[in-house]
Amino acid sequence: MRPSFIHRYPVASFYILALSLGAGTVYLVVQGVLPSSLALAAALSASIAGTIMTAVEDGRAGLKLMLSRLLIWRVGIGYWLFAMLFILPAILLGSMVNPLFEGDPLSFNNMKPSFEILPMFIGFFIVAGLGEELGWTGFLTPRLQARFDALTSCVIRAILGGLWHLPLFLYSSLQHPALADFPYAGWIAQKGFLVAIATLILVFLVPWSVFYSWIFNNTRGSLLLVAVLHGSEVWVAYWMVSTGINPGNLDNYWGYGALMVVAAIIIISTNGTKDLSRNYRRVVHQPSLA
Repeated sequence: MRPSFIHRYPVASFYILALSLGAGTVYLVVQGVLPSSLALAAALSASIAGTIMTAVEDGRAGLKLMLSRLLIWRVGIGYWLFAMLFILPAILLGSMVNPLFEGDPLSFNNMKPSFEILPMFIGFFIVAGLGEELGWTGFLTPRLQARFDALTSCVIRAILGGLWHLPLFLYSSLQHPALADFPYAGWIAQKGFLVAIATLILVFLVPWSVFYSWIFNNTRGSLLLVAVLHGSEVWVAYWMVSTGINPGNLDNYWGYGALMVVAAIIIISTNGTKDLSRNYRRVVHQPSLA
């Protein structure tokens, strides 16, 4: 019996499913079927698709293996500090040079109490971290790394992730009120559609993909740490809201983005492109283990 399309092309099948679920959610929000508050639920499409595809391809054993990676927490304090706090000095230092790029200057007059970060962090960890990384890192990354080196896998993931954002970009370009909380409309209005999507991929998604894979490969495949790292993006939102920076102005991201690129280059140069690790082999999908 010839294998089905899903089993022959698991990466393509995952991506089609994730894109369909994400775009479908955004479409229902734009059409008024779902409230605008649920637009962020489109992020869950990646993990939903990854879970479904893991069950189809590897069965119960594969699901057990993937979910067990959420329990890998004994990885060393350094990785925990990076996952939780690295983004804070990066966004702080990057925002200090905003005026050089015609961005907004920092103002600490409206600084929010620090305790407010905890519920925000939990929310980002659940929606952005767990909602996306079971798919992008739990399912996709090991399969890409089984065919390509770690850095090439990061670039492929970043491109796919950028295209996965296209429905938000397309509807945001129409200035749809249901998507007013997303910064993409402002980016597109300032720089144009192609510049906005290219910036998203090259300045943000490629460096972040390097960070995710570096953590994943150096912690024996800890999805927990990857989800925490993804959730740490809350620092960007918290910092911008607290210091009067407009998240819809792309010029406010150039300094921060430049630091992300520099940090990614340092990780690549010190860990190598093959595994993004000096001590471990990159995590790859092995059907026999599942």
